[in-house]
Amino acid sequence: MDTVALSVLTLLTVLFGMVVFLGTQAGIRVTATLPGQSLIGPFQKIKLTFSEPVNPDLAASLFSIQPAVNGNLEWLDERTLQFVPIEPFQPDTNYKLTLSSGALTAKGRALKNDRSWEFNVREPLIVYLNTNDNQSSLWIMDLNNTPAQQITPADIKIISFDASVDGEFIIFTSANAQGGIDLWRVSRAGNDAYILLDCGRDRCTTPAIAPNGTRIAYAREAAGPGPDLPFGSPRIWILDLQSKQNSPIYEDQQILGYGPTWSPDSNKIASFDGLADQIRLLDLATGKQLIFPSNTGGPITWSAGSTKFLFTDIQQNENGLITRVRLADLTLNDTSTVLGENDNRDYSYYSLAWSPADDSFLLGLRTSEEKPAQVFAVIDLNILDGIIIADRGRLHLQFTALEPVGHGADLPTI
Repeated sequence: MDTVALSVLTLLTVLFGMVVFLGTQAGIRVTATLPGQSLIGPFQKIKLTFSEPVNPDLAASLFSIQPAVNGNLEWLDERTLQFVPIEPFQPDTNYKLTLSSGALTAKGRALKNDRSWEFNVREPLIVYLNTNDNQSSLWIMDLNNTPAQQITPADIKIISFDASVDGEFIIFTSANAQGGIDLWRVSRAGNDAYILLDCGRDRCTTPAIAPNGTRIAYAREAAGPGPDLPFGSPRIWILDLQSKQNSPIYEDQQILGYGPTWSPDSNKIASFDGLADQIRLLDLATGKQLIFPSNTGGPITWSAGSTKFLFTDIQQNENGLITRVRLADLTLNDTSTVLGENDNRDYSYYSLAWSPADDSFLLGLRTSEEKPAQVFAVIDLNILDGIIIADRGRLHLQFTALEPVGHGADLPTI
């Protein structure tokens, strides 16, 4: 028996040594997380998982995507690297992600061979709010004339909504039986809507999903102490989808806000205070607050780098009340007028949407004082010139892009 036991022990020792040796020879392994059929959204995050802890700087030096796309490398832990694009992957383009062979640890543990993964951008979907016959629901459609599909139940009357930047889910609002308004969530595929945040008697409105998909900003109006008393003024709250923490962004209850808007880097949030006629900006990373006078309550729109944004205001000049488009540059701590300073009449500028790919923006305006309908133009911010892309008279549907469809084809909220 001793001889048999010794033989077994010797064999196990040899096998263990072979496993260690082969593992050392094989080097570090890495896998990529991609959707089915390697079809991704325009702002898809791509995750790489290593078989053991690696040096972040060494791993980053071996990482590349062709054609090149601007983005950031984020480490979720010492074995998980995530690429987060800050400009959209383009349609009709074959991308190749490569992790080149080389050392990945200070002790020389290495990726022995190049690893590559190819992927393409999936066909985009458009989500829209369809309201008729006392019913209000979300529908999706593609760009290939496929019949539209309803993705929310017919008995849920939807008030407002926002789509995530990666196109994976939608947050919408709907009234509840208590007279309040709740936040709901539905996936890209639809027909799985559920209450994300039960707001009870409070009104939770104008949801805005952070571009990184981790938090929801919204305006909350507290219910009055009695059924016949009015709701309180709106304040901006943030719901963290991971920790479920839900709280106002300002401790001062006198700071009001409506219509929150995130910067592309998800670090800054702007909202409109209608009582003070101002846009208030909060840097969540530093706590710094900035105020920009505005009396329109119109939307703001951010540059891709999160350093500038456009907004509107109204001023009096010799021709009467004139709407202006203003540019706030956070790097220069400066605000300037882009359009409207010398207009001889009011063009009612509105519906701003900055392209995620360059310095062009979409602008809604009235070309004639006799026609109430807006037209839509794409303007190059550098030369302040552009083209009209839509002139269809009155619009009855609210559209927004479920996901960006690439340079030159982004659909704004209208």
